[in-house]
Amino acid sequence: MKTKNKKILINMCLIGVFSALCYVGALINIPIPSPLGKPMIHLGNLIVVIAALLFGGPVGGISGSIGMGLYDIINGYDIWSITRTIILKLVMGLIVGFIYHNLIKKENKKPLYILYATGGFLTVVGATFLILALLSDGEFVISTVSKSIPITISWPVYVFSLIMGIFLLLVSFLSKKFSNKLQAASIATSIAICVNIFGEFIYKILKTMIVGGSDFISSLYLAIASIPSTLINGGITLCIALLIFIPIETAITKKISNRL
Repeated sequence: MKTKNKKILINMCLIGVFSALCYVGALINIPIPSPLGKPMIHLGNLIVVIAALLFGGPVGGISGSIGMGLYDIINGYDIWSITRTIILKLVMGLIVGFIYHNLIKKENKKPLYILYATGGFLTVVGATFLILALLSDGEFVISTVSKSIPITISWPVYVFSLIMGIFLLLVSFLSKKFSNKLQAASIATSIAICVNIFGEFIYKILKTMIVGGSDFISSLYLAIASIPSTLINGGITLCIALLIFIPIETAITKKISNRL
């Protein structure tokens, strides 16, 4: 078998395996209170990231699109959610793979602490502001999708977001001790998570305007209020990826070396 055909076959097998893992990762979930949609903590994004880091962006991205897109279809999500999932997971995997596999070729990289310190600071400030607003008013009414039903936010979501911000600040202090591979993986994963959060933000604005009939300002407020739930999922993905990527990569490399 030619080398090119063999590589295609291996990638197809990897996509099949990781697609199944993405589906299972999305299937095992914890719902997160949100003013819009049905966000949840799940491991699907983590599988996309790990697959992209280990075997390249196309493997991770296509696996995420197939596995989590299938989850949305089977569980009755609308066409907006299905399309969003297929596009964002593909983009997420491609970004992780492209950035990581280019960064590991370079010896010198800009310090990570700037990236994580900035993200952590903004997250802590935003979450603190919303928590104080909730505590002072009892509830925080964001907008009204229908004319008669106000939408409120649950305070635990913002407390968890505050914890995520503190975690990012902690990572900023520890990042100097990261290995070359872990630094590259951290940057690639962080950027992909930011793109995913932005994509979810735009999706929610468009959906509430087109499907829900809300005006732009109300849709914007709802999308902003929904950011913490996406941030929580992204923060958990980053945390676990930092913990397990190197051990998995080392085990796979060792296994391949032994077979050779």
